[in-house]
Amino acid sequence: MNEITKYKSGFFEDENGNKSSTRLKTFLSAVVAFFIAVADILNSSISPSESLPLIITLLAFSAGEKSFQYFLEFKSKKS
Repeated sequence: MNEITKYKSGFFEDENGNKSSTRLKTFLSAVVAFFIAVADILNSSISPSESLPLIITLLAFSAGEKSFQYFLEFKSKKS
């Protein structure tokens, strides 16, 4: 057995070991939203009303893109 194939695929890979840009984009948008939230807490010059829409947009993108990918894969398998 090949040494590399013994291990499960990583977080940024699909079940077949292919790199997944959607997972990477999802992770990065969630991390950026987290850092914006931390900056909002630590920096008093940024108000929550300024950063909250951006945080919500990034989190919606991170959840929505992955959900949309599953939907497309389901539809393509069904056809």
